[in-house]
Amino acid sequence: LAAMPLTDVTALVRKQVKVARNSIVKKRKKKAIQEEVAEATQSPDDLASAAAKEKDRSRRQQTSVLTLCASVLAKPYDTPPYVPLALAAISKHSFEGRASLAIRETVKRCCAEFKKTHTDNWEAHKKCFSQEQLEALEDVISSPHYYS
Repeated sequence: LAAMPLTDVTALVRKQVKVARNSIVKKRKKKAIQEEVAEATQSPDDLASAAAKEKDRSRRQQTSVLTLCASVLAKPYDTPPYVPLALAAISKHSFEGRASLAIRETVKRCCAEFKKTHTDNWEAHKKCFSQEQLEALEDVISSPHYYS
């Protein structure tokens, strides 16, 4: 990724951001979940289909998160235009309950490494981010307080 042209990396990041957003499990209402469970218990084919869908979703999530992390870490002391978008997209995966522990840890390490490599000139790099993107990055990097 470090040797690819900026336009190609930007296109790849935009594509993977869409995949990452679609791989997050959306919250559903309890009634809809209960109905789905009742229907799924009736047929073994439905259970197999649901398991296959979950496996595919998990694979897409892992692929997109790892690709976005690689794109962020490819330019360690620079902030190309695609980095804030990629960081905002992966930050959502650090708090998702159904994401694997490996994905959550990868996101945390990637964000921490980005912040560490950009600390020296953070005020200049900070200008590339929107307020929402900065908040998403800080949510992942900052450790939760015990008393709050």
